[in-house]
Amino acid sequence: MITFALDTATPTPVLALCGDDGPIAELWLGQTPGGGRRVLEAAHHLFGSAGVAVTDVDEIVVGVGPGGFTGIRIGMATAMGLGQALGIPVHGASSLEALAVGGVLVREGDELVAAVIDARRREVFAAVYREGPDGALTEVIAPAAWAPADFAAAATAAGPAVLVGDGAALVPATEGLRVAAGDAPHRISALALVHRVRTAGPLPVQPAYLRLPDAEENRLKRIAEGAGA
Repeated sequence: MITFALDTATPTPVLALCGDDGPIAELWLGQTPGGGRRVLEAAHHLFGSAGVAVTDVDEIVVGVGPGGFTGIRIGMATAMGLGQALGIPVHGASSLEALAVGGVLVREGDELVAAVIDARRREVFAAVYREGPDGALTEVIAPAAWAPADFAAAATAAGPAVLVGDGAALVPATEGLRVAAGDAPHRISALALVHRVRTAGPLPVQPAYLRLPDAEENRLKRIAEGAGA
């Protein structure tokens, strides 16, 4: 079975191909404006480089967020459109859980894994996970939009943890929390999305926004200002 996976929830979109025996190829697009809009072009390059025909794909896995509103919609629309065209199933996976899968590889001792995505607006999307004896991840703190200082306090209370993700550096330093070294732990891996689906089952292909998009926030603000005038 060949799985095509993609995540466009962050400014660093990622795509991958995975077979029954493991990874085939993985590609990050880099932190460029509008990177999510280049997904189809990047997918064409990925398939060509790996020597895999798009008609060879048996299933698609897409990150459902949380993350950028536009990015998530682009990724999901791409996955659903391709799945419909090929007549194959499309599965969802949590972008934060994918980060946590990578975080497990850099944790020390019994550290928890705190997965953090920059949510803009002076917030982060974040959750804390524990790896069990069987390698399964369980939620210690459920995914939510946080003020960085509030998340730091909650994560510190949960226990020593390693911070991973592009929002990790935004979390204030506290005793018991450390930011993972290097670049790799802070990028979502599309292969990790496949791992979550194969080990923990798929999620519905529905966006995990965790908060209202900017346009809706602005609309409600205008309504509130008009009512108070």
